[in-house]
Amino acid sequence: AKAERLSAELANYKSPGHDHAQKIGWRRKRLLNKPEYGLLCELEALVKRAPNGHRLFAQVSYGAFLEATSRQDLEDTRKVAEQALMRKCADFLIIDRYGNPVVVIEYQGDGHYQGNAHDRDHAKRVACHKANIPFIEVPAAGLTPGQRLDLEQRLGLRTPLAAE
Repeated sequence: AKAERLSAELANYKSPGHDHAQKIGWRRKRLLNKPEYGLLCELEALVKRAPNGHRLFAQVSYGAFLEATSRQDLEDTRKVAEQALMRKCADFLIIDRYGNPVVVIEYQGDGHYQGNAHDRDHAKRVACHKANIPFIEVPAAGLTPGQRLDLEQRLGLRTPLAAE
């Protein structure tokens, strides 16, 4: 009875695409595959130790934390670039206590280097670089010792090593 009431209520709501969404079936799917979940757990442990209120998110749309800007004469180029990037998701995003992006982490699993995956990720790298957001690409084997050290420094768990 409760499910029928909810279904009837949902039928009364109107939003763009609602008629299409009601005509097809839906099922849930995993947000992360098994290796990505392992990396999530490792990142959660790092962030949990951080003293400055950092938070970790998974599968975040680039449009949620990046905003395209351009000169007026490049407005058409901005729109195309924005459309291409905003449909993509960062595997993991760490933010500071104020909600500002601290680092984007992309997991490059075993199948990542098939086809044009490297080219697809290039726009992500470029946009993060231009927005001054570090972009860490984690290999299938997991965080490297250097990446772990870098993250620990960014999270305030270690002081940066002085240049020699």
